[in-house]
Amino acid sequence: MKKITKLLALLIFVPALSHAEGVAMMPNKAGGKIVLTDDVCRRDGKTFSPLMRAYFYTQDGYTQDGCWYAEDETVLISWPSKDGKTFDQHRYLIKDFTVTKKTNDTGVIKL
Repeated sequence: MKKITKLLALLIFVPALSHAEGVAMMPNKAGGKIVLTDDVCRRDGKTFSPLMRAYFYTQDGYTQDGCWYAEDETVLISWPSKDGKTFDQHRYLIKDFTVTKKTNDTGVIKL
C-alpha cells in the first residue's frame, strides 16, 4: 500500500511541476520523438534565453534535455555531450517537425 500511495503522489505532483508545452515534434531513429517546447532553456541553474527547451525520448525510455532555436529552414538543437560538460549541436529540417501548438502568450511560435 505504501508503494501505491507514493506512486500516486508522484503522478499527481509531477504534472504540477511541468509547465512547458510541446510546440512541435518529430520522430527520431530510436523509436521515440524529439519535442520542442515553449519553455525557456535552463541547465544547472542557468537560464539560456532566448533558447527554448527541447527534449527527446527513445522507445526504451531514455530521455535527454537540450536547447533549441530556429534558424533559416532548420532547427538547431544543442544536446549535452556524453561527458556532460559540453554540448553537441545538431540541425534538423523544420519541415520534418509537426507543429502541435501554433501560438503562445506572445504570439506565433516561429518554426
